Formats: sequence, C-alpha cells, structure tokens
Amino acid sequence: MILPAANISARQIAVSGLRAQRARMNVIANNIANAETTRTPEGGAFRRQVALLRGNEMKPGYNPEKLGVRVSQVVRDTSPLRTIHDPSHPDANADGYVEFPNVNIAVEMANMISAQRAYEANVAVLMTGSRMGEAAMDLLLR
Repeated sequence: MILPAANISARQIAVSGLRAQRARMNVIANNIANAETTRTPEGGAFRRQVALLRGNEMKPGYNPEKLGVRVSQVVRDTSPLRTIHDPSHPDANADGYVEFPNVNIAVEMANMISAQRAYEANVAVLMTGSRMGEAAMDLLLR
C-alpha cells in the first residue's frame, strides 16, 4: 500500500525524534549527575531513571499527526542498589553498609552515545529535506 505523501511530514517526524532524544539525554545526564547520591528527599539512594520512548507505525488508517516518537514516561530502574561497607559514611546503616545508586557510568555513557547518534540522524533528515526543497526550487526556476 502506498501512503499519501501529502499527509506525511518528515520534518515533523524528525523534530519529534530530536525532542525525544533530547529528553533521553537529559535523563541520562541526571543519572550521571546523581551517580554518588546516597540521600534523596524521598529517602534512600538515588535510583537510575530510564526514558521510555513510544512511536506509531504507518499502517492503513493511520493518523499522520501521531507519527514520530515521544517520551511516554520516565521510570525508575528497580535493579538493586550498590552496597559498600563504609562505617564512617553518614548514611551507613547499623552494619556499616551504605547504599549507592544503581547507576553504572559506562552504561550511561553508552546510552548517551546512542542518543547522540539518534539525534544526529534526525538532524540529517532535516538537512536532507531542506536540500530536497532547494533542489525542487532550482528545477522550478529553470
């Protein structure tokens, strides 16, 4: 099935990707910033957060305004916290153990690179669309 091109805006879809990846990068940056936070206002160590992205497929009866991607929610990672024995730490429990965030800097950096590459790909879509428009104008003006 060929979808009507007039209903699809590559620019709007790419912009949705830029927004989603920017939000994802913000969540990752927050995780990195709190990698050693042992005390939060809610109590306990910081818990890693993950941005969940949601997109829609193009299929018969699709709504072109719902195409693209968005952050559907930001959830806490429920994996175990890191426990380190440090009786001198102010947040140590009665046995001398401190709970540290479940943030792995290597994982966060890999995720940041992935988000950066996706962001760059969406910028490339925007630039290609602009060049296509310029080429069409050149053809019309000849």
